[in-house]
Amino acid sequence: MKKLPLKLRIYIITLYVITAITLVVFIETKFISLKIGYKYSDILFFSMITIFTESFTLYFEKISFSVTFVVTIATFVLFGPLVCSIILIAGYTFRVLKIAGKGYKHFFNTPFYGTVFNYCVLILPIYLGNFIYVITGGKIGVSDISDSLLQLILFGFINFFINTFLISIIQGITMGKNVIYCFYNEVKLMSLNILAMIPLGIILEYVFINYKYIGVIIVICPIALIRYTFSLYTKSKSQYVQTVDALMRAIEARDKYTEGHSQRVAEISTEIAKYLKYSEKKIEKLNMAAMLHDVGKIGIPDAILNKTDKLTKNEFDEIKQHPVIGFNILKDIRNLQGFLDIILHHHERYDGKGYPDGKIGEELNMDVYIIQLADSIDAMATDRPYRKALALDIIVKEIRENSGTQFHPKVAEAYLNILKNKNLV
Repeated sequence: MKKLPLKLRIYIITLYVITAITLVVFIETKFISLKIGYKYSDILFFSMITIFTESFTLYFEKISFSVTFVVTIATFVLFGPLVCSIILIAGYTFRVLKIAGKGYKHFFNTPFYGTVFNYCVLILPIYLGNFIYVITGGKIGVSDISDSLLQLILFGFINFFINTFLISIIQGITMGKNVIYCFYNEVKLMSLNILAMIPLGIILEYVFINYKYIGVIIVICPIALIRYTFSLYTKSKSQYVQTVDALMRAIEARDKYTEGHSQRVAEISTEIAKYLKYSEKKIEKLNMAAMLHDVGKIGIPDAILNKTDKLTKNEFDEIKQHPVIGFNILKDIRNLQGFLDIILHHHERYDGKGYPDGKIGEELNMDVYIIQLADSIDAMATDRPYRKALALDIIVKEIRENSGTQFHPKVAEAYLNILKNKNLV
């Protein structure tokens, strides 16, 4: 823990203290009872279920998908906050996670301070959610949950928001980002998941009361199957992204002057799209389109692609065919249909003087103009056979002078404002 940044250490220790104080206060005020009036076999059973669900937590990009929250909702209303937290801690402690490319993660290869921190992140929301649940009239250990249904839904959302906020703080500290920004992004990503988990948790509680262990297993199995199906989707998507990346690296390997070009275009496009308040889904689409925008160069002869002298008119006309070649390569691939307009038109101009179709102004989607500007920026900022990379002030001058002619004025303004916010202009 000594190796951690000071702010992070302070936060972790503070969370330890707050969790301990909260538990003591709620025990003293009778919001949490130390009496465990339930069968240990029931607690052990749900602990095993939680170990199972935690061990199959799925991580994909910024999202972790787990069905543990279903068990948390059910065990909270069945046994109360203390037993619920014990079951959750048991599940987290004895889980064995397989992390792609990193082997297995478990209690014995995880720093103890990190394990305790995660305990706090898991159980503090339960205790605070229980406080609201009780004061609003919610009942624990009831066979008919209908009288406490609204309170249980409220508990689920409070638990989710507090847990997300605690994680957002650590994200803000480690990544140097605004905590509210991190919190907003996490809520946006996970809110639909939570909306699905709460009713499933209520169903699980009902099934356990009426059908005991076999009923819980019957409910958990299809939920686990959903998780498995989602894991197949994420693997397929990861392979798809890796294939696109490998394809572009192979193309760029033919030309030492454009190596890494597509990745840089993707990064610039993402910055502009975020500034223009694009959704995560649209940003992902732009990234993939940026990675593929020059795929048509695979059909251009090396002699033209790597020529160091000035191109002849015929050679330049052949180069200008790469958007059409790229379009024809990808047009029959179902998953890439949404990128075709960008692939075909990323060399068009706002004033209609581009190629291959001479499209003008709003005839083209804003996405096209984002990739077009990003492509031009990287071309100006990197060495070419016929010139050295341009300085930033010259690039800025070019963007300003060509805004409204070569470049879409709104896209050009967005990029200039990004540079201004970074104090680069």
